[in-house]
Amino acid sequence: MEDYDVVIVGAGIGGLAFGSAIASKGRQVCLLEAKPGLNPSKRGLTLQPNGLEALQKLRLLDRVVRIGAKISRVTWREIGGGLLATLDYSILDHYHNYLLTVVPSELEQVLRDAFSDAGGTIYESTFFREVRRTGLGRVELKAERDGSPVEFSARVIVGADGEKSRVRQALKIPVRLTEYRDHFFFMLAGPVVSLQREARQYLARGRMVGFFPTLGSTYIFYYLHSRKVEEFRARGFQSFKKELASIEPEVSDSLGGLGSWDDVAHSSNRRVDAENWVAGQAALLGDAVHALDPSWAQGANLALQDAVALARTIETCFDMNDFSAKALKRYEDERRQQAEFVQNGAERTAQLTATESRFYHWLGKRILLRTGRNRELMRVALQASSGLTDHLTIRERMRFLI
Repeated sequence: MEDYDVVIVGAGIGGLAFGSAIASKGRQVCLLEAKPGLNPSKRGLTLQPNGLEALQKLRLLDRVVRIGAKISRVTWREIGGGLLATLDYSILDHYHNYLLTVVPSELEQVLRDAFSDAGGTIYESTFFREVRRTGLGRVELKAERDGSPVEFSARVIVGADGEKSRVRQALKIPVRLTEYRDHFFFMLAGPVVSLQREARQYLARGRMVGFFPTLGSTYIFYYLHSRKVEEFRARGFQSFKKELASIEPEVSDSLGGLGSWDDVAHSSNRRVDAENWVAGQAALLGDAVHALDPSWAQGANLALQDAVALARTIETCFDMNDFSAKALKRYEDERRQQAEFVQNGAERTAQLTATESRFYHWLGKRILLRTGRNRELMRVALQASSGLTDHLTIRERMRFLI
């Protein structure tokens, strides 16, 4: 039995960020990760003002900025048509009024280094199995490493193990799952000079494509309805590359490094709504409690905010020697409203920008056009999608339509 103050399950961005925050306070922390190591990502990740602010609070932003590409403008165009809007993040009244696109595995390496520097321990190839409370102020975890059982003891366990969280299941926390119809392809192509100054997104009825710069590549994502995936792949990879080049000709030369579907990551998404985020001596963060549609690119950003808030709450729990569900719920009370607001906002945006409906496609273009022409409306929209607010008034909602 190995004893720690905190045991975290899941070495993704949220788990690593939380681990580095709590370990930096002098706590003995270990992190259990099922994967054997850190594999290079096939996609990009856009950090928004709320995530950048969280990294600043973790004293990690300077390190992360060095591995990313910073932009302030995202242009939206109709595929085969004209400009719909140019969204300018520099108008936000926020210190971090820009986007930073990174490669996820490189961000995870920065967070792993910070966690190790703070004295944290990572156990890879270690599968969480079950948890039980001892009644003596500690929880015991059973896990498996290389086919052999291992056990851990801690004051509190944190589940940061994604939308299919085994920790959440072990705690028997009820959850509502919503399957989305969308399917995304993600890839990293070569760098494009003109895309170092702005990101570009294109939409058509039932399709959406994005091109975002990273430090040394171009992050591309492609959306279509999940029922069309097999038909789409059957057309062949070269056909897919030709379509990308026809949508954005400036990426043509950068696609040479993409040789087959093996160079492309893909995912179908679903929404997770956990009935509660905490239990006695246990808490969950990130996708384990609030997985969401990727339309607002907020998953990792919300997880970073969760990490900051949970670390602050757990430090208070140590000070009070109280790890009850009531004490831990301060974290949930702080974070739930914003997370649900972002979940709902991302769904509404997906309905308008990745829809097959003629009406919603027309409405989505209308809203983009109005937003691009009205600076104050743009500010309201970007504050919401950047995670800088947890509500919109009825008047603000109506202004997008009228």
